[in-house]
Amino acid sequence: MVIAMSKIIGLTGGIATGKSAVSRYLAAKQIPIIDADKVAHQVQQPGQAGLAAIVRTFGKAVLTSDGSLDRERLGQLVFGHPERLNQLVSVMDPYIRKTILNQLARYHDHKLVVIDAPTLFENGYTYLTAEIMVVYCDPVTQMKRLMKRNHLTIAQASARMKSQWPLQTKCDLADTIIYNSGSLAHTNEQIDKWLENEME
Repeated sequence: MVIAMSKIIGLTGGIATGKSAVSRYLAAKQIPIIDADKVAHQVQQPGQAGLAAIVRTFGKAVLTSDGSLDRERLGQLVFGHPERLNQLVSVMDPYIRKTILNQLARYHDHKLVVIDAPTLFENGYTYLTAEIMVVYCDPVTQMKRLMKRNHLTIAQASARMKSQWPLQTKCDLADTIIYNSGSLAHTNEQIDKWLENEME
């Protein structure tokens, strides 16, 4: 498949660093966003091949009574267990990747298109991108945000953070870093400055 003339930006970060806030701000600027998490949810719906593949791998215990994916149960199975997490990634990747490619083709006439993916590096999507933006916040702030957002203990939050690449490693590989430990206004100022350069 040939991806057309858009410049594709890979947007990533660590869990609870504020990537979603950056993604929403870019979307408000009329930049198309391909959200890998939404794509994953889409291919994991009842009747979809992605959900069937998960059940084949992890059993029917990951389903709710109505046949939907029990995300909390699946999370308990894979977070903190690298081999199971790798299994899940391998099972889901073909379905997610195909959907992302199809969506990219639809946006070929836009100057910028963003792939919003928390595991951009881990799942090997960087080859699709021309530029990588990483959203960073300090580890203490990240931990507090994650515990509050997901109602997790320190141990649970730590396991989820450790399931991803170290944030500093992602920053080392980034073309642009958005610092999001402070106010949202400061974060947005950085995005605006980046956009000015991109749109010249």
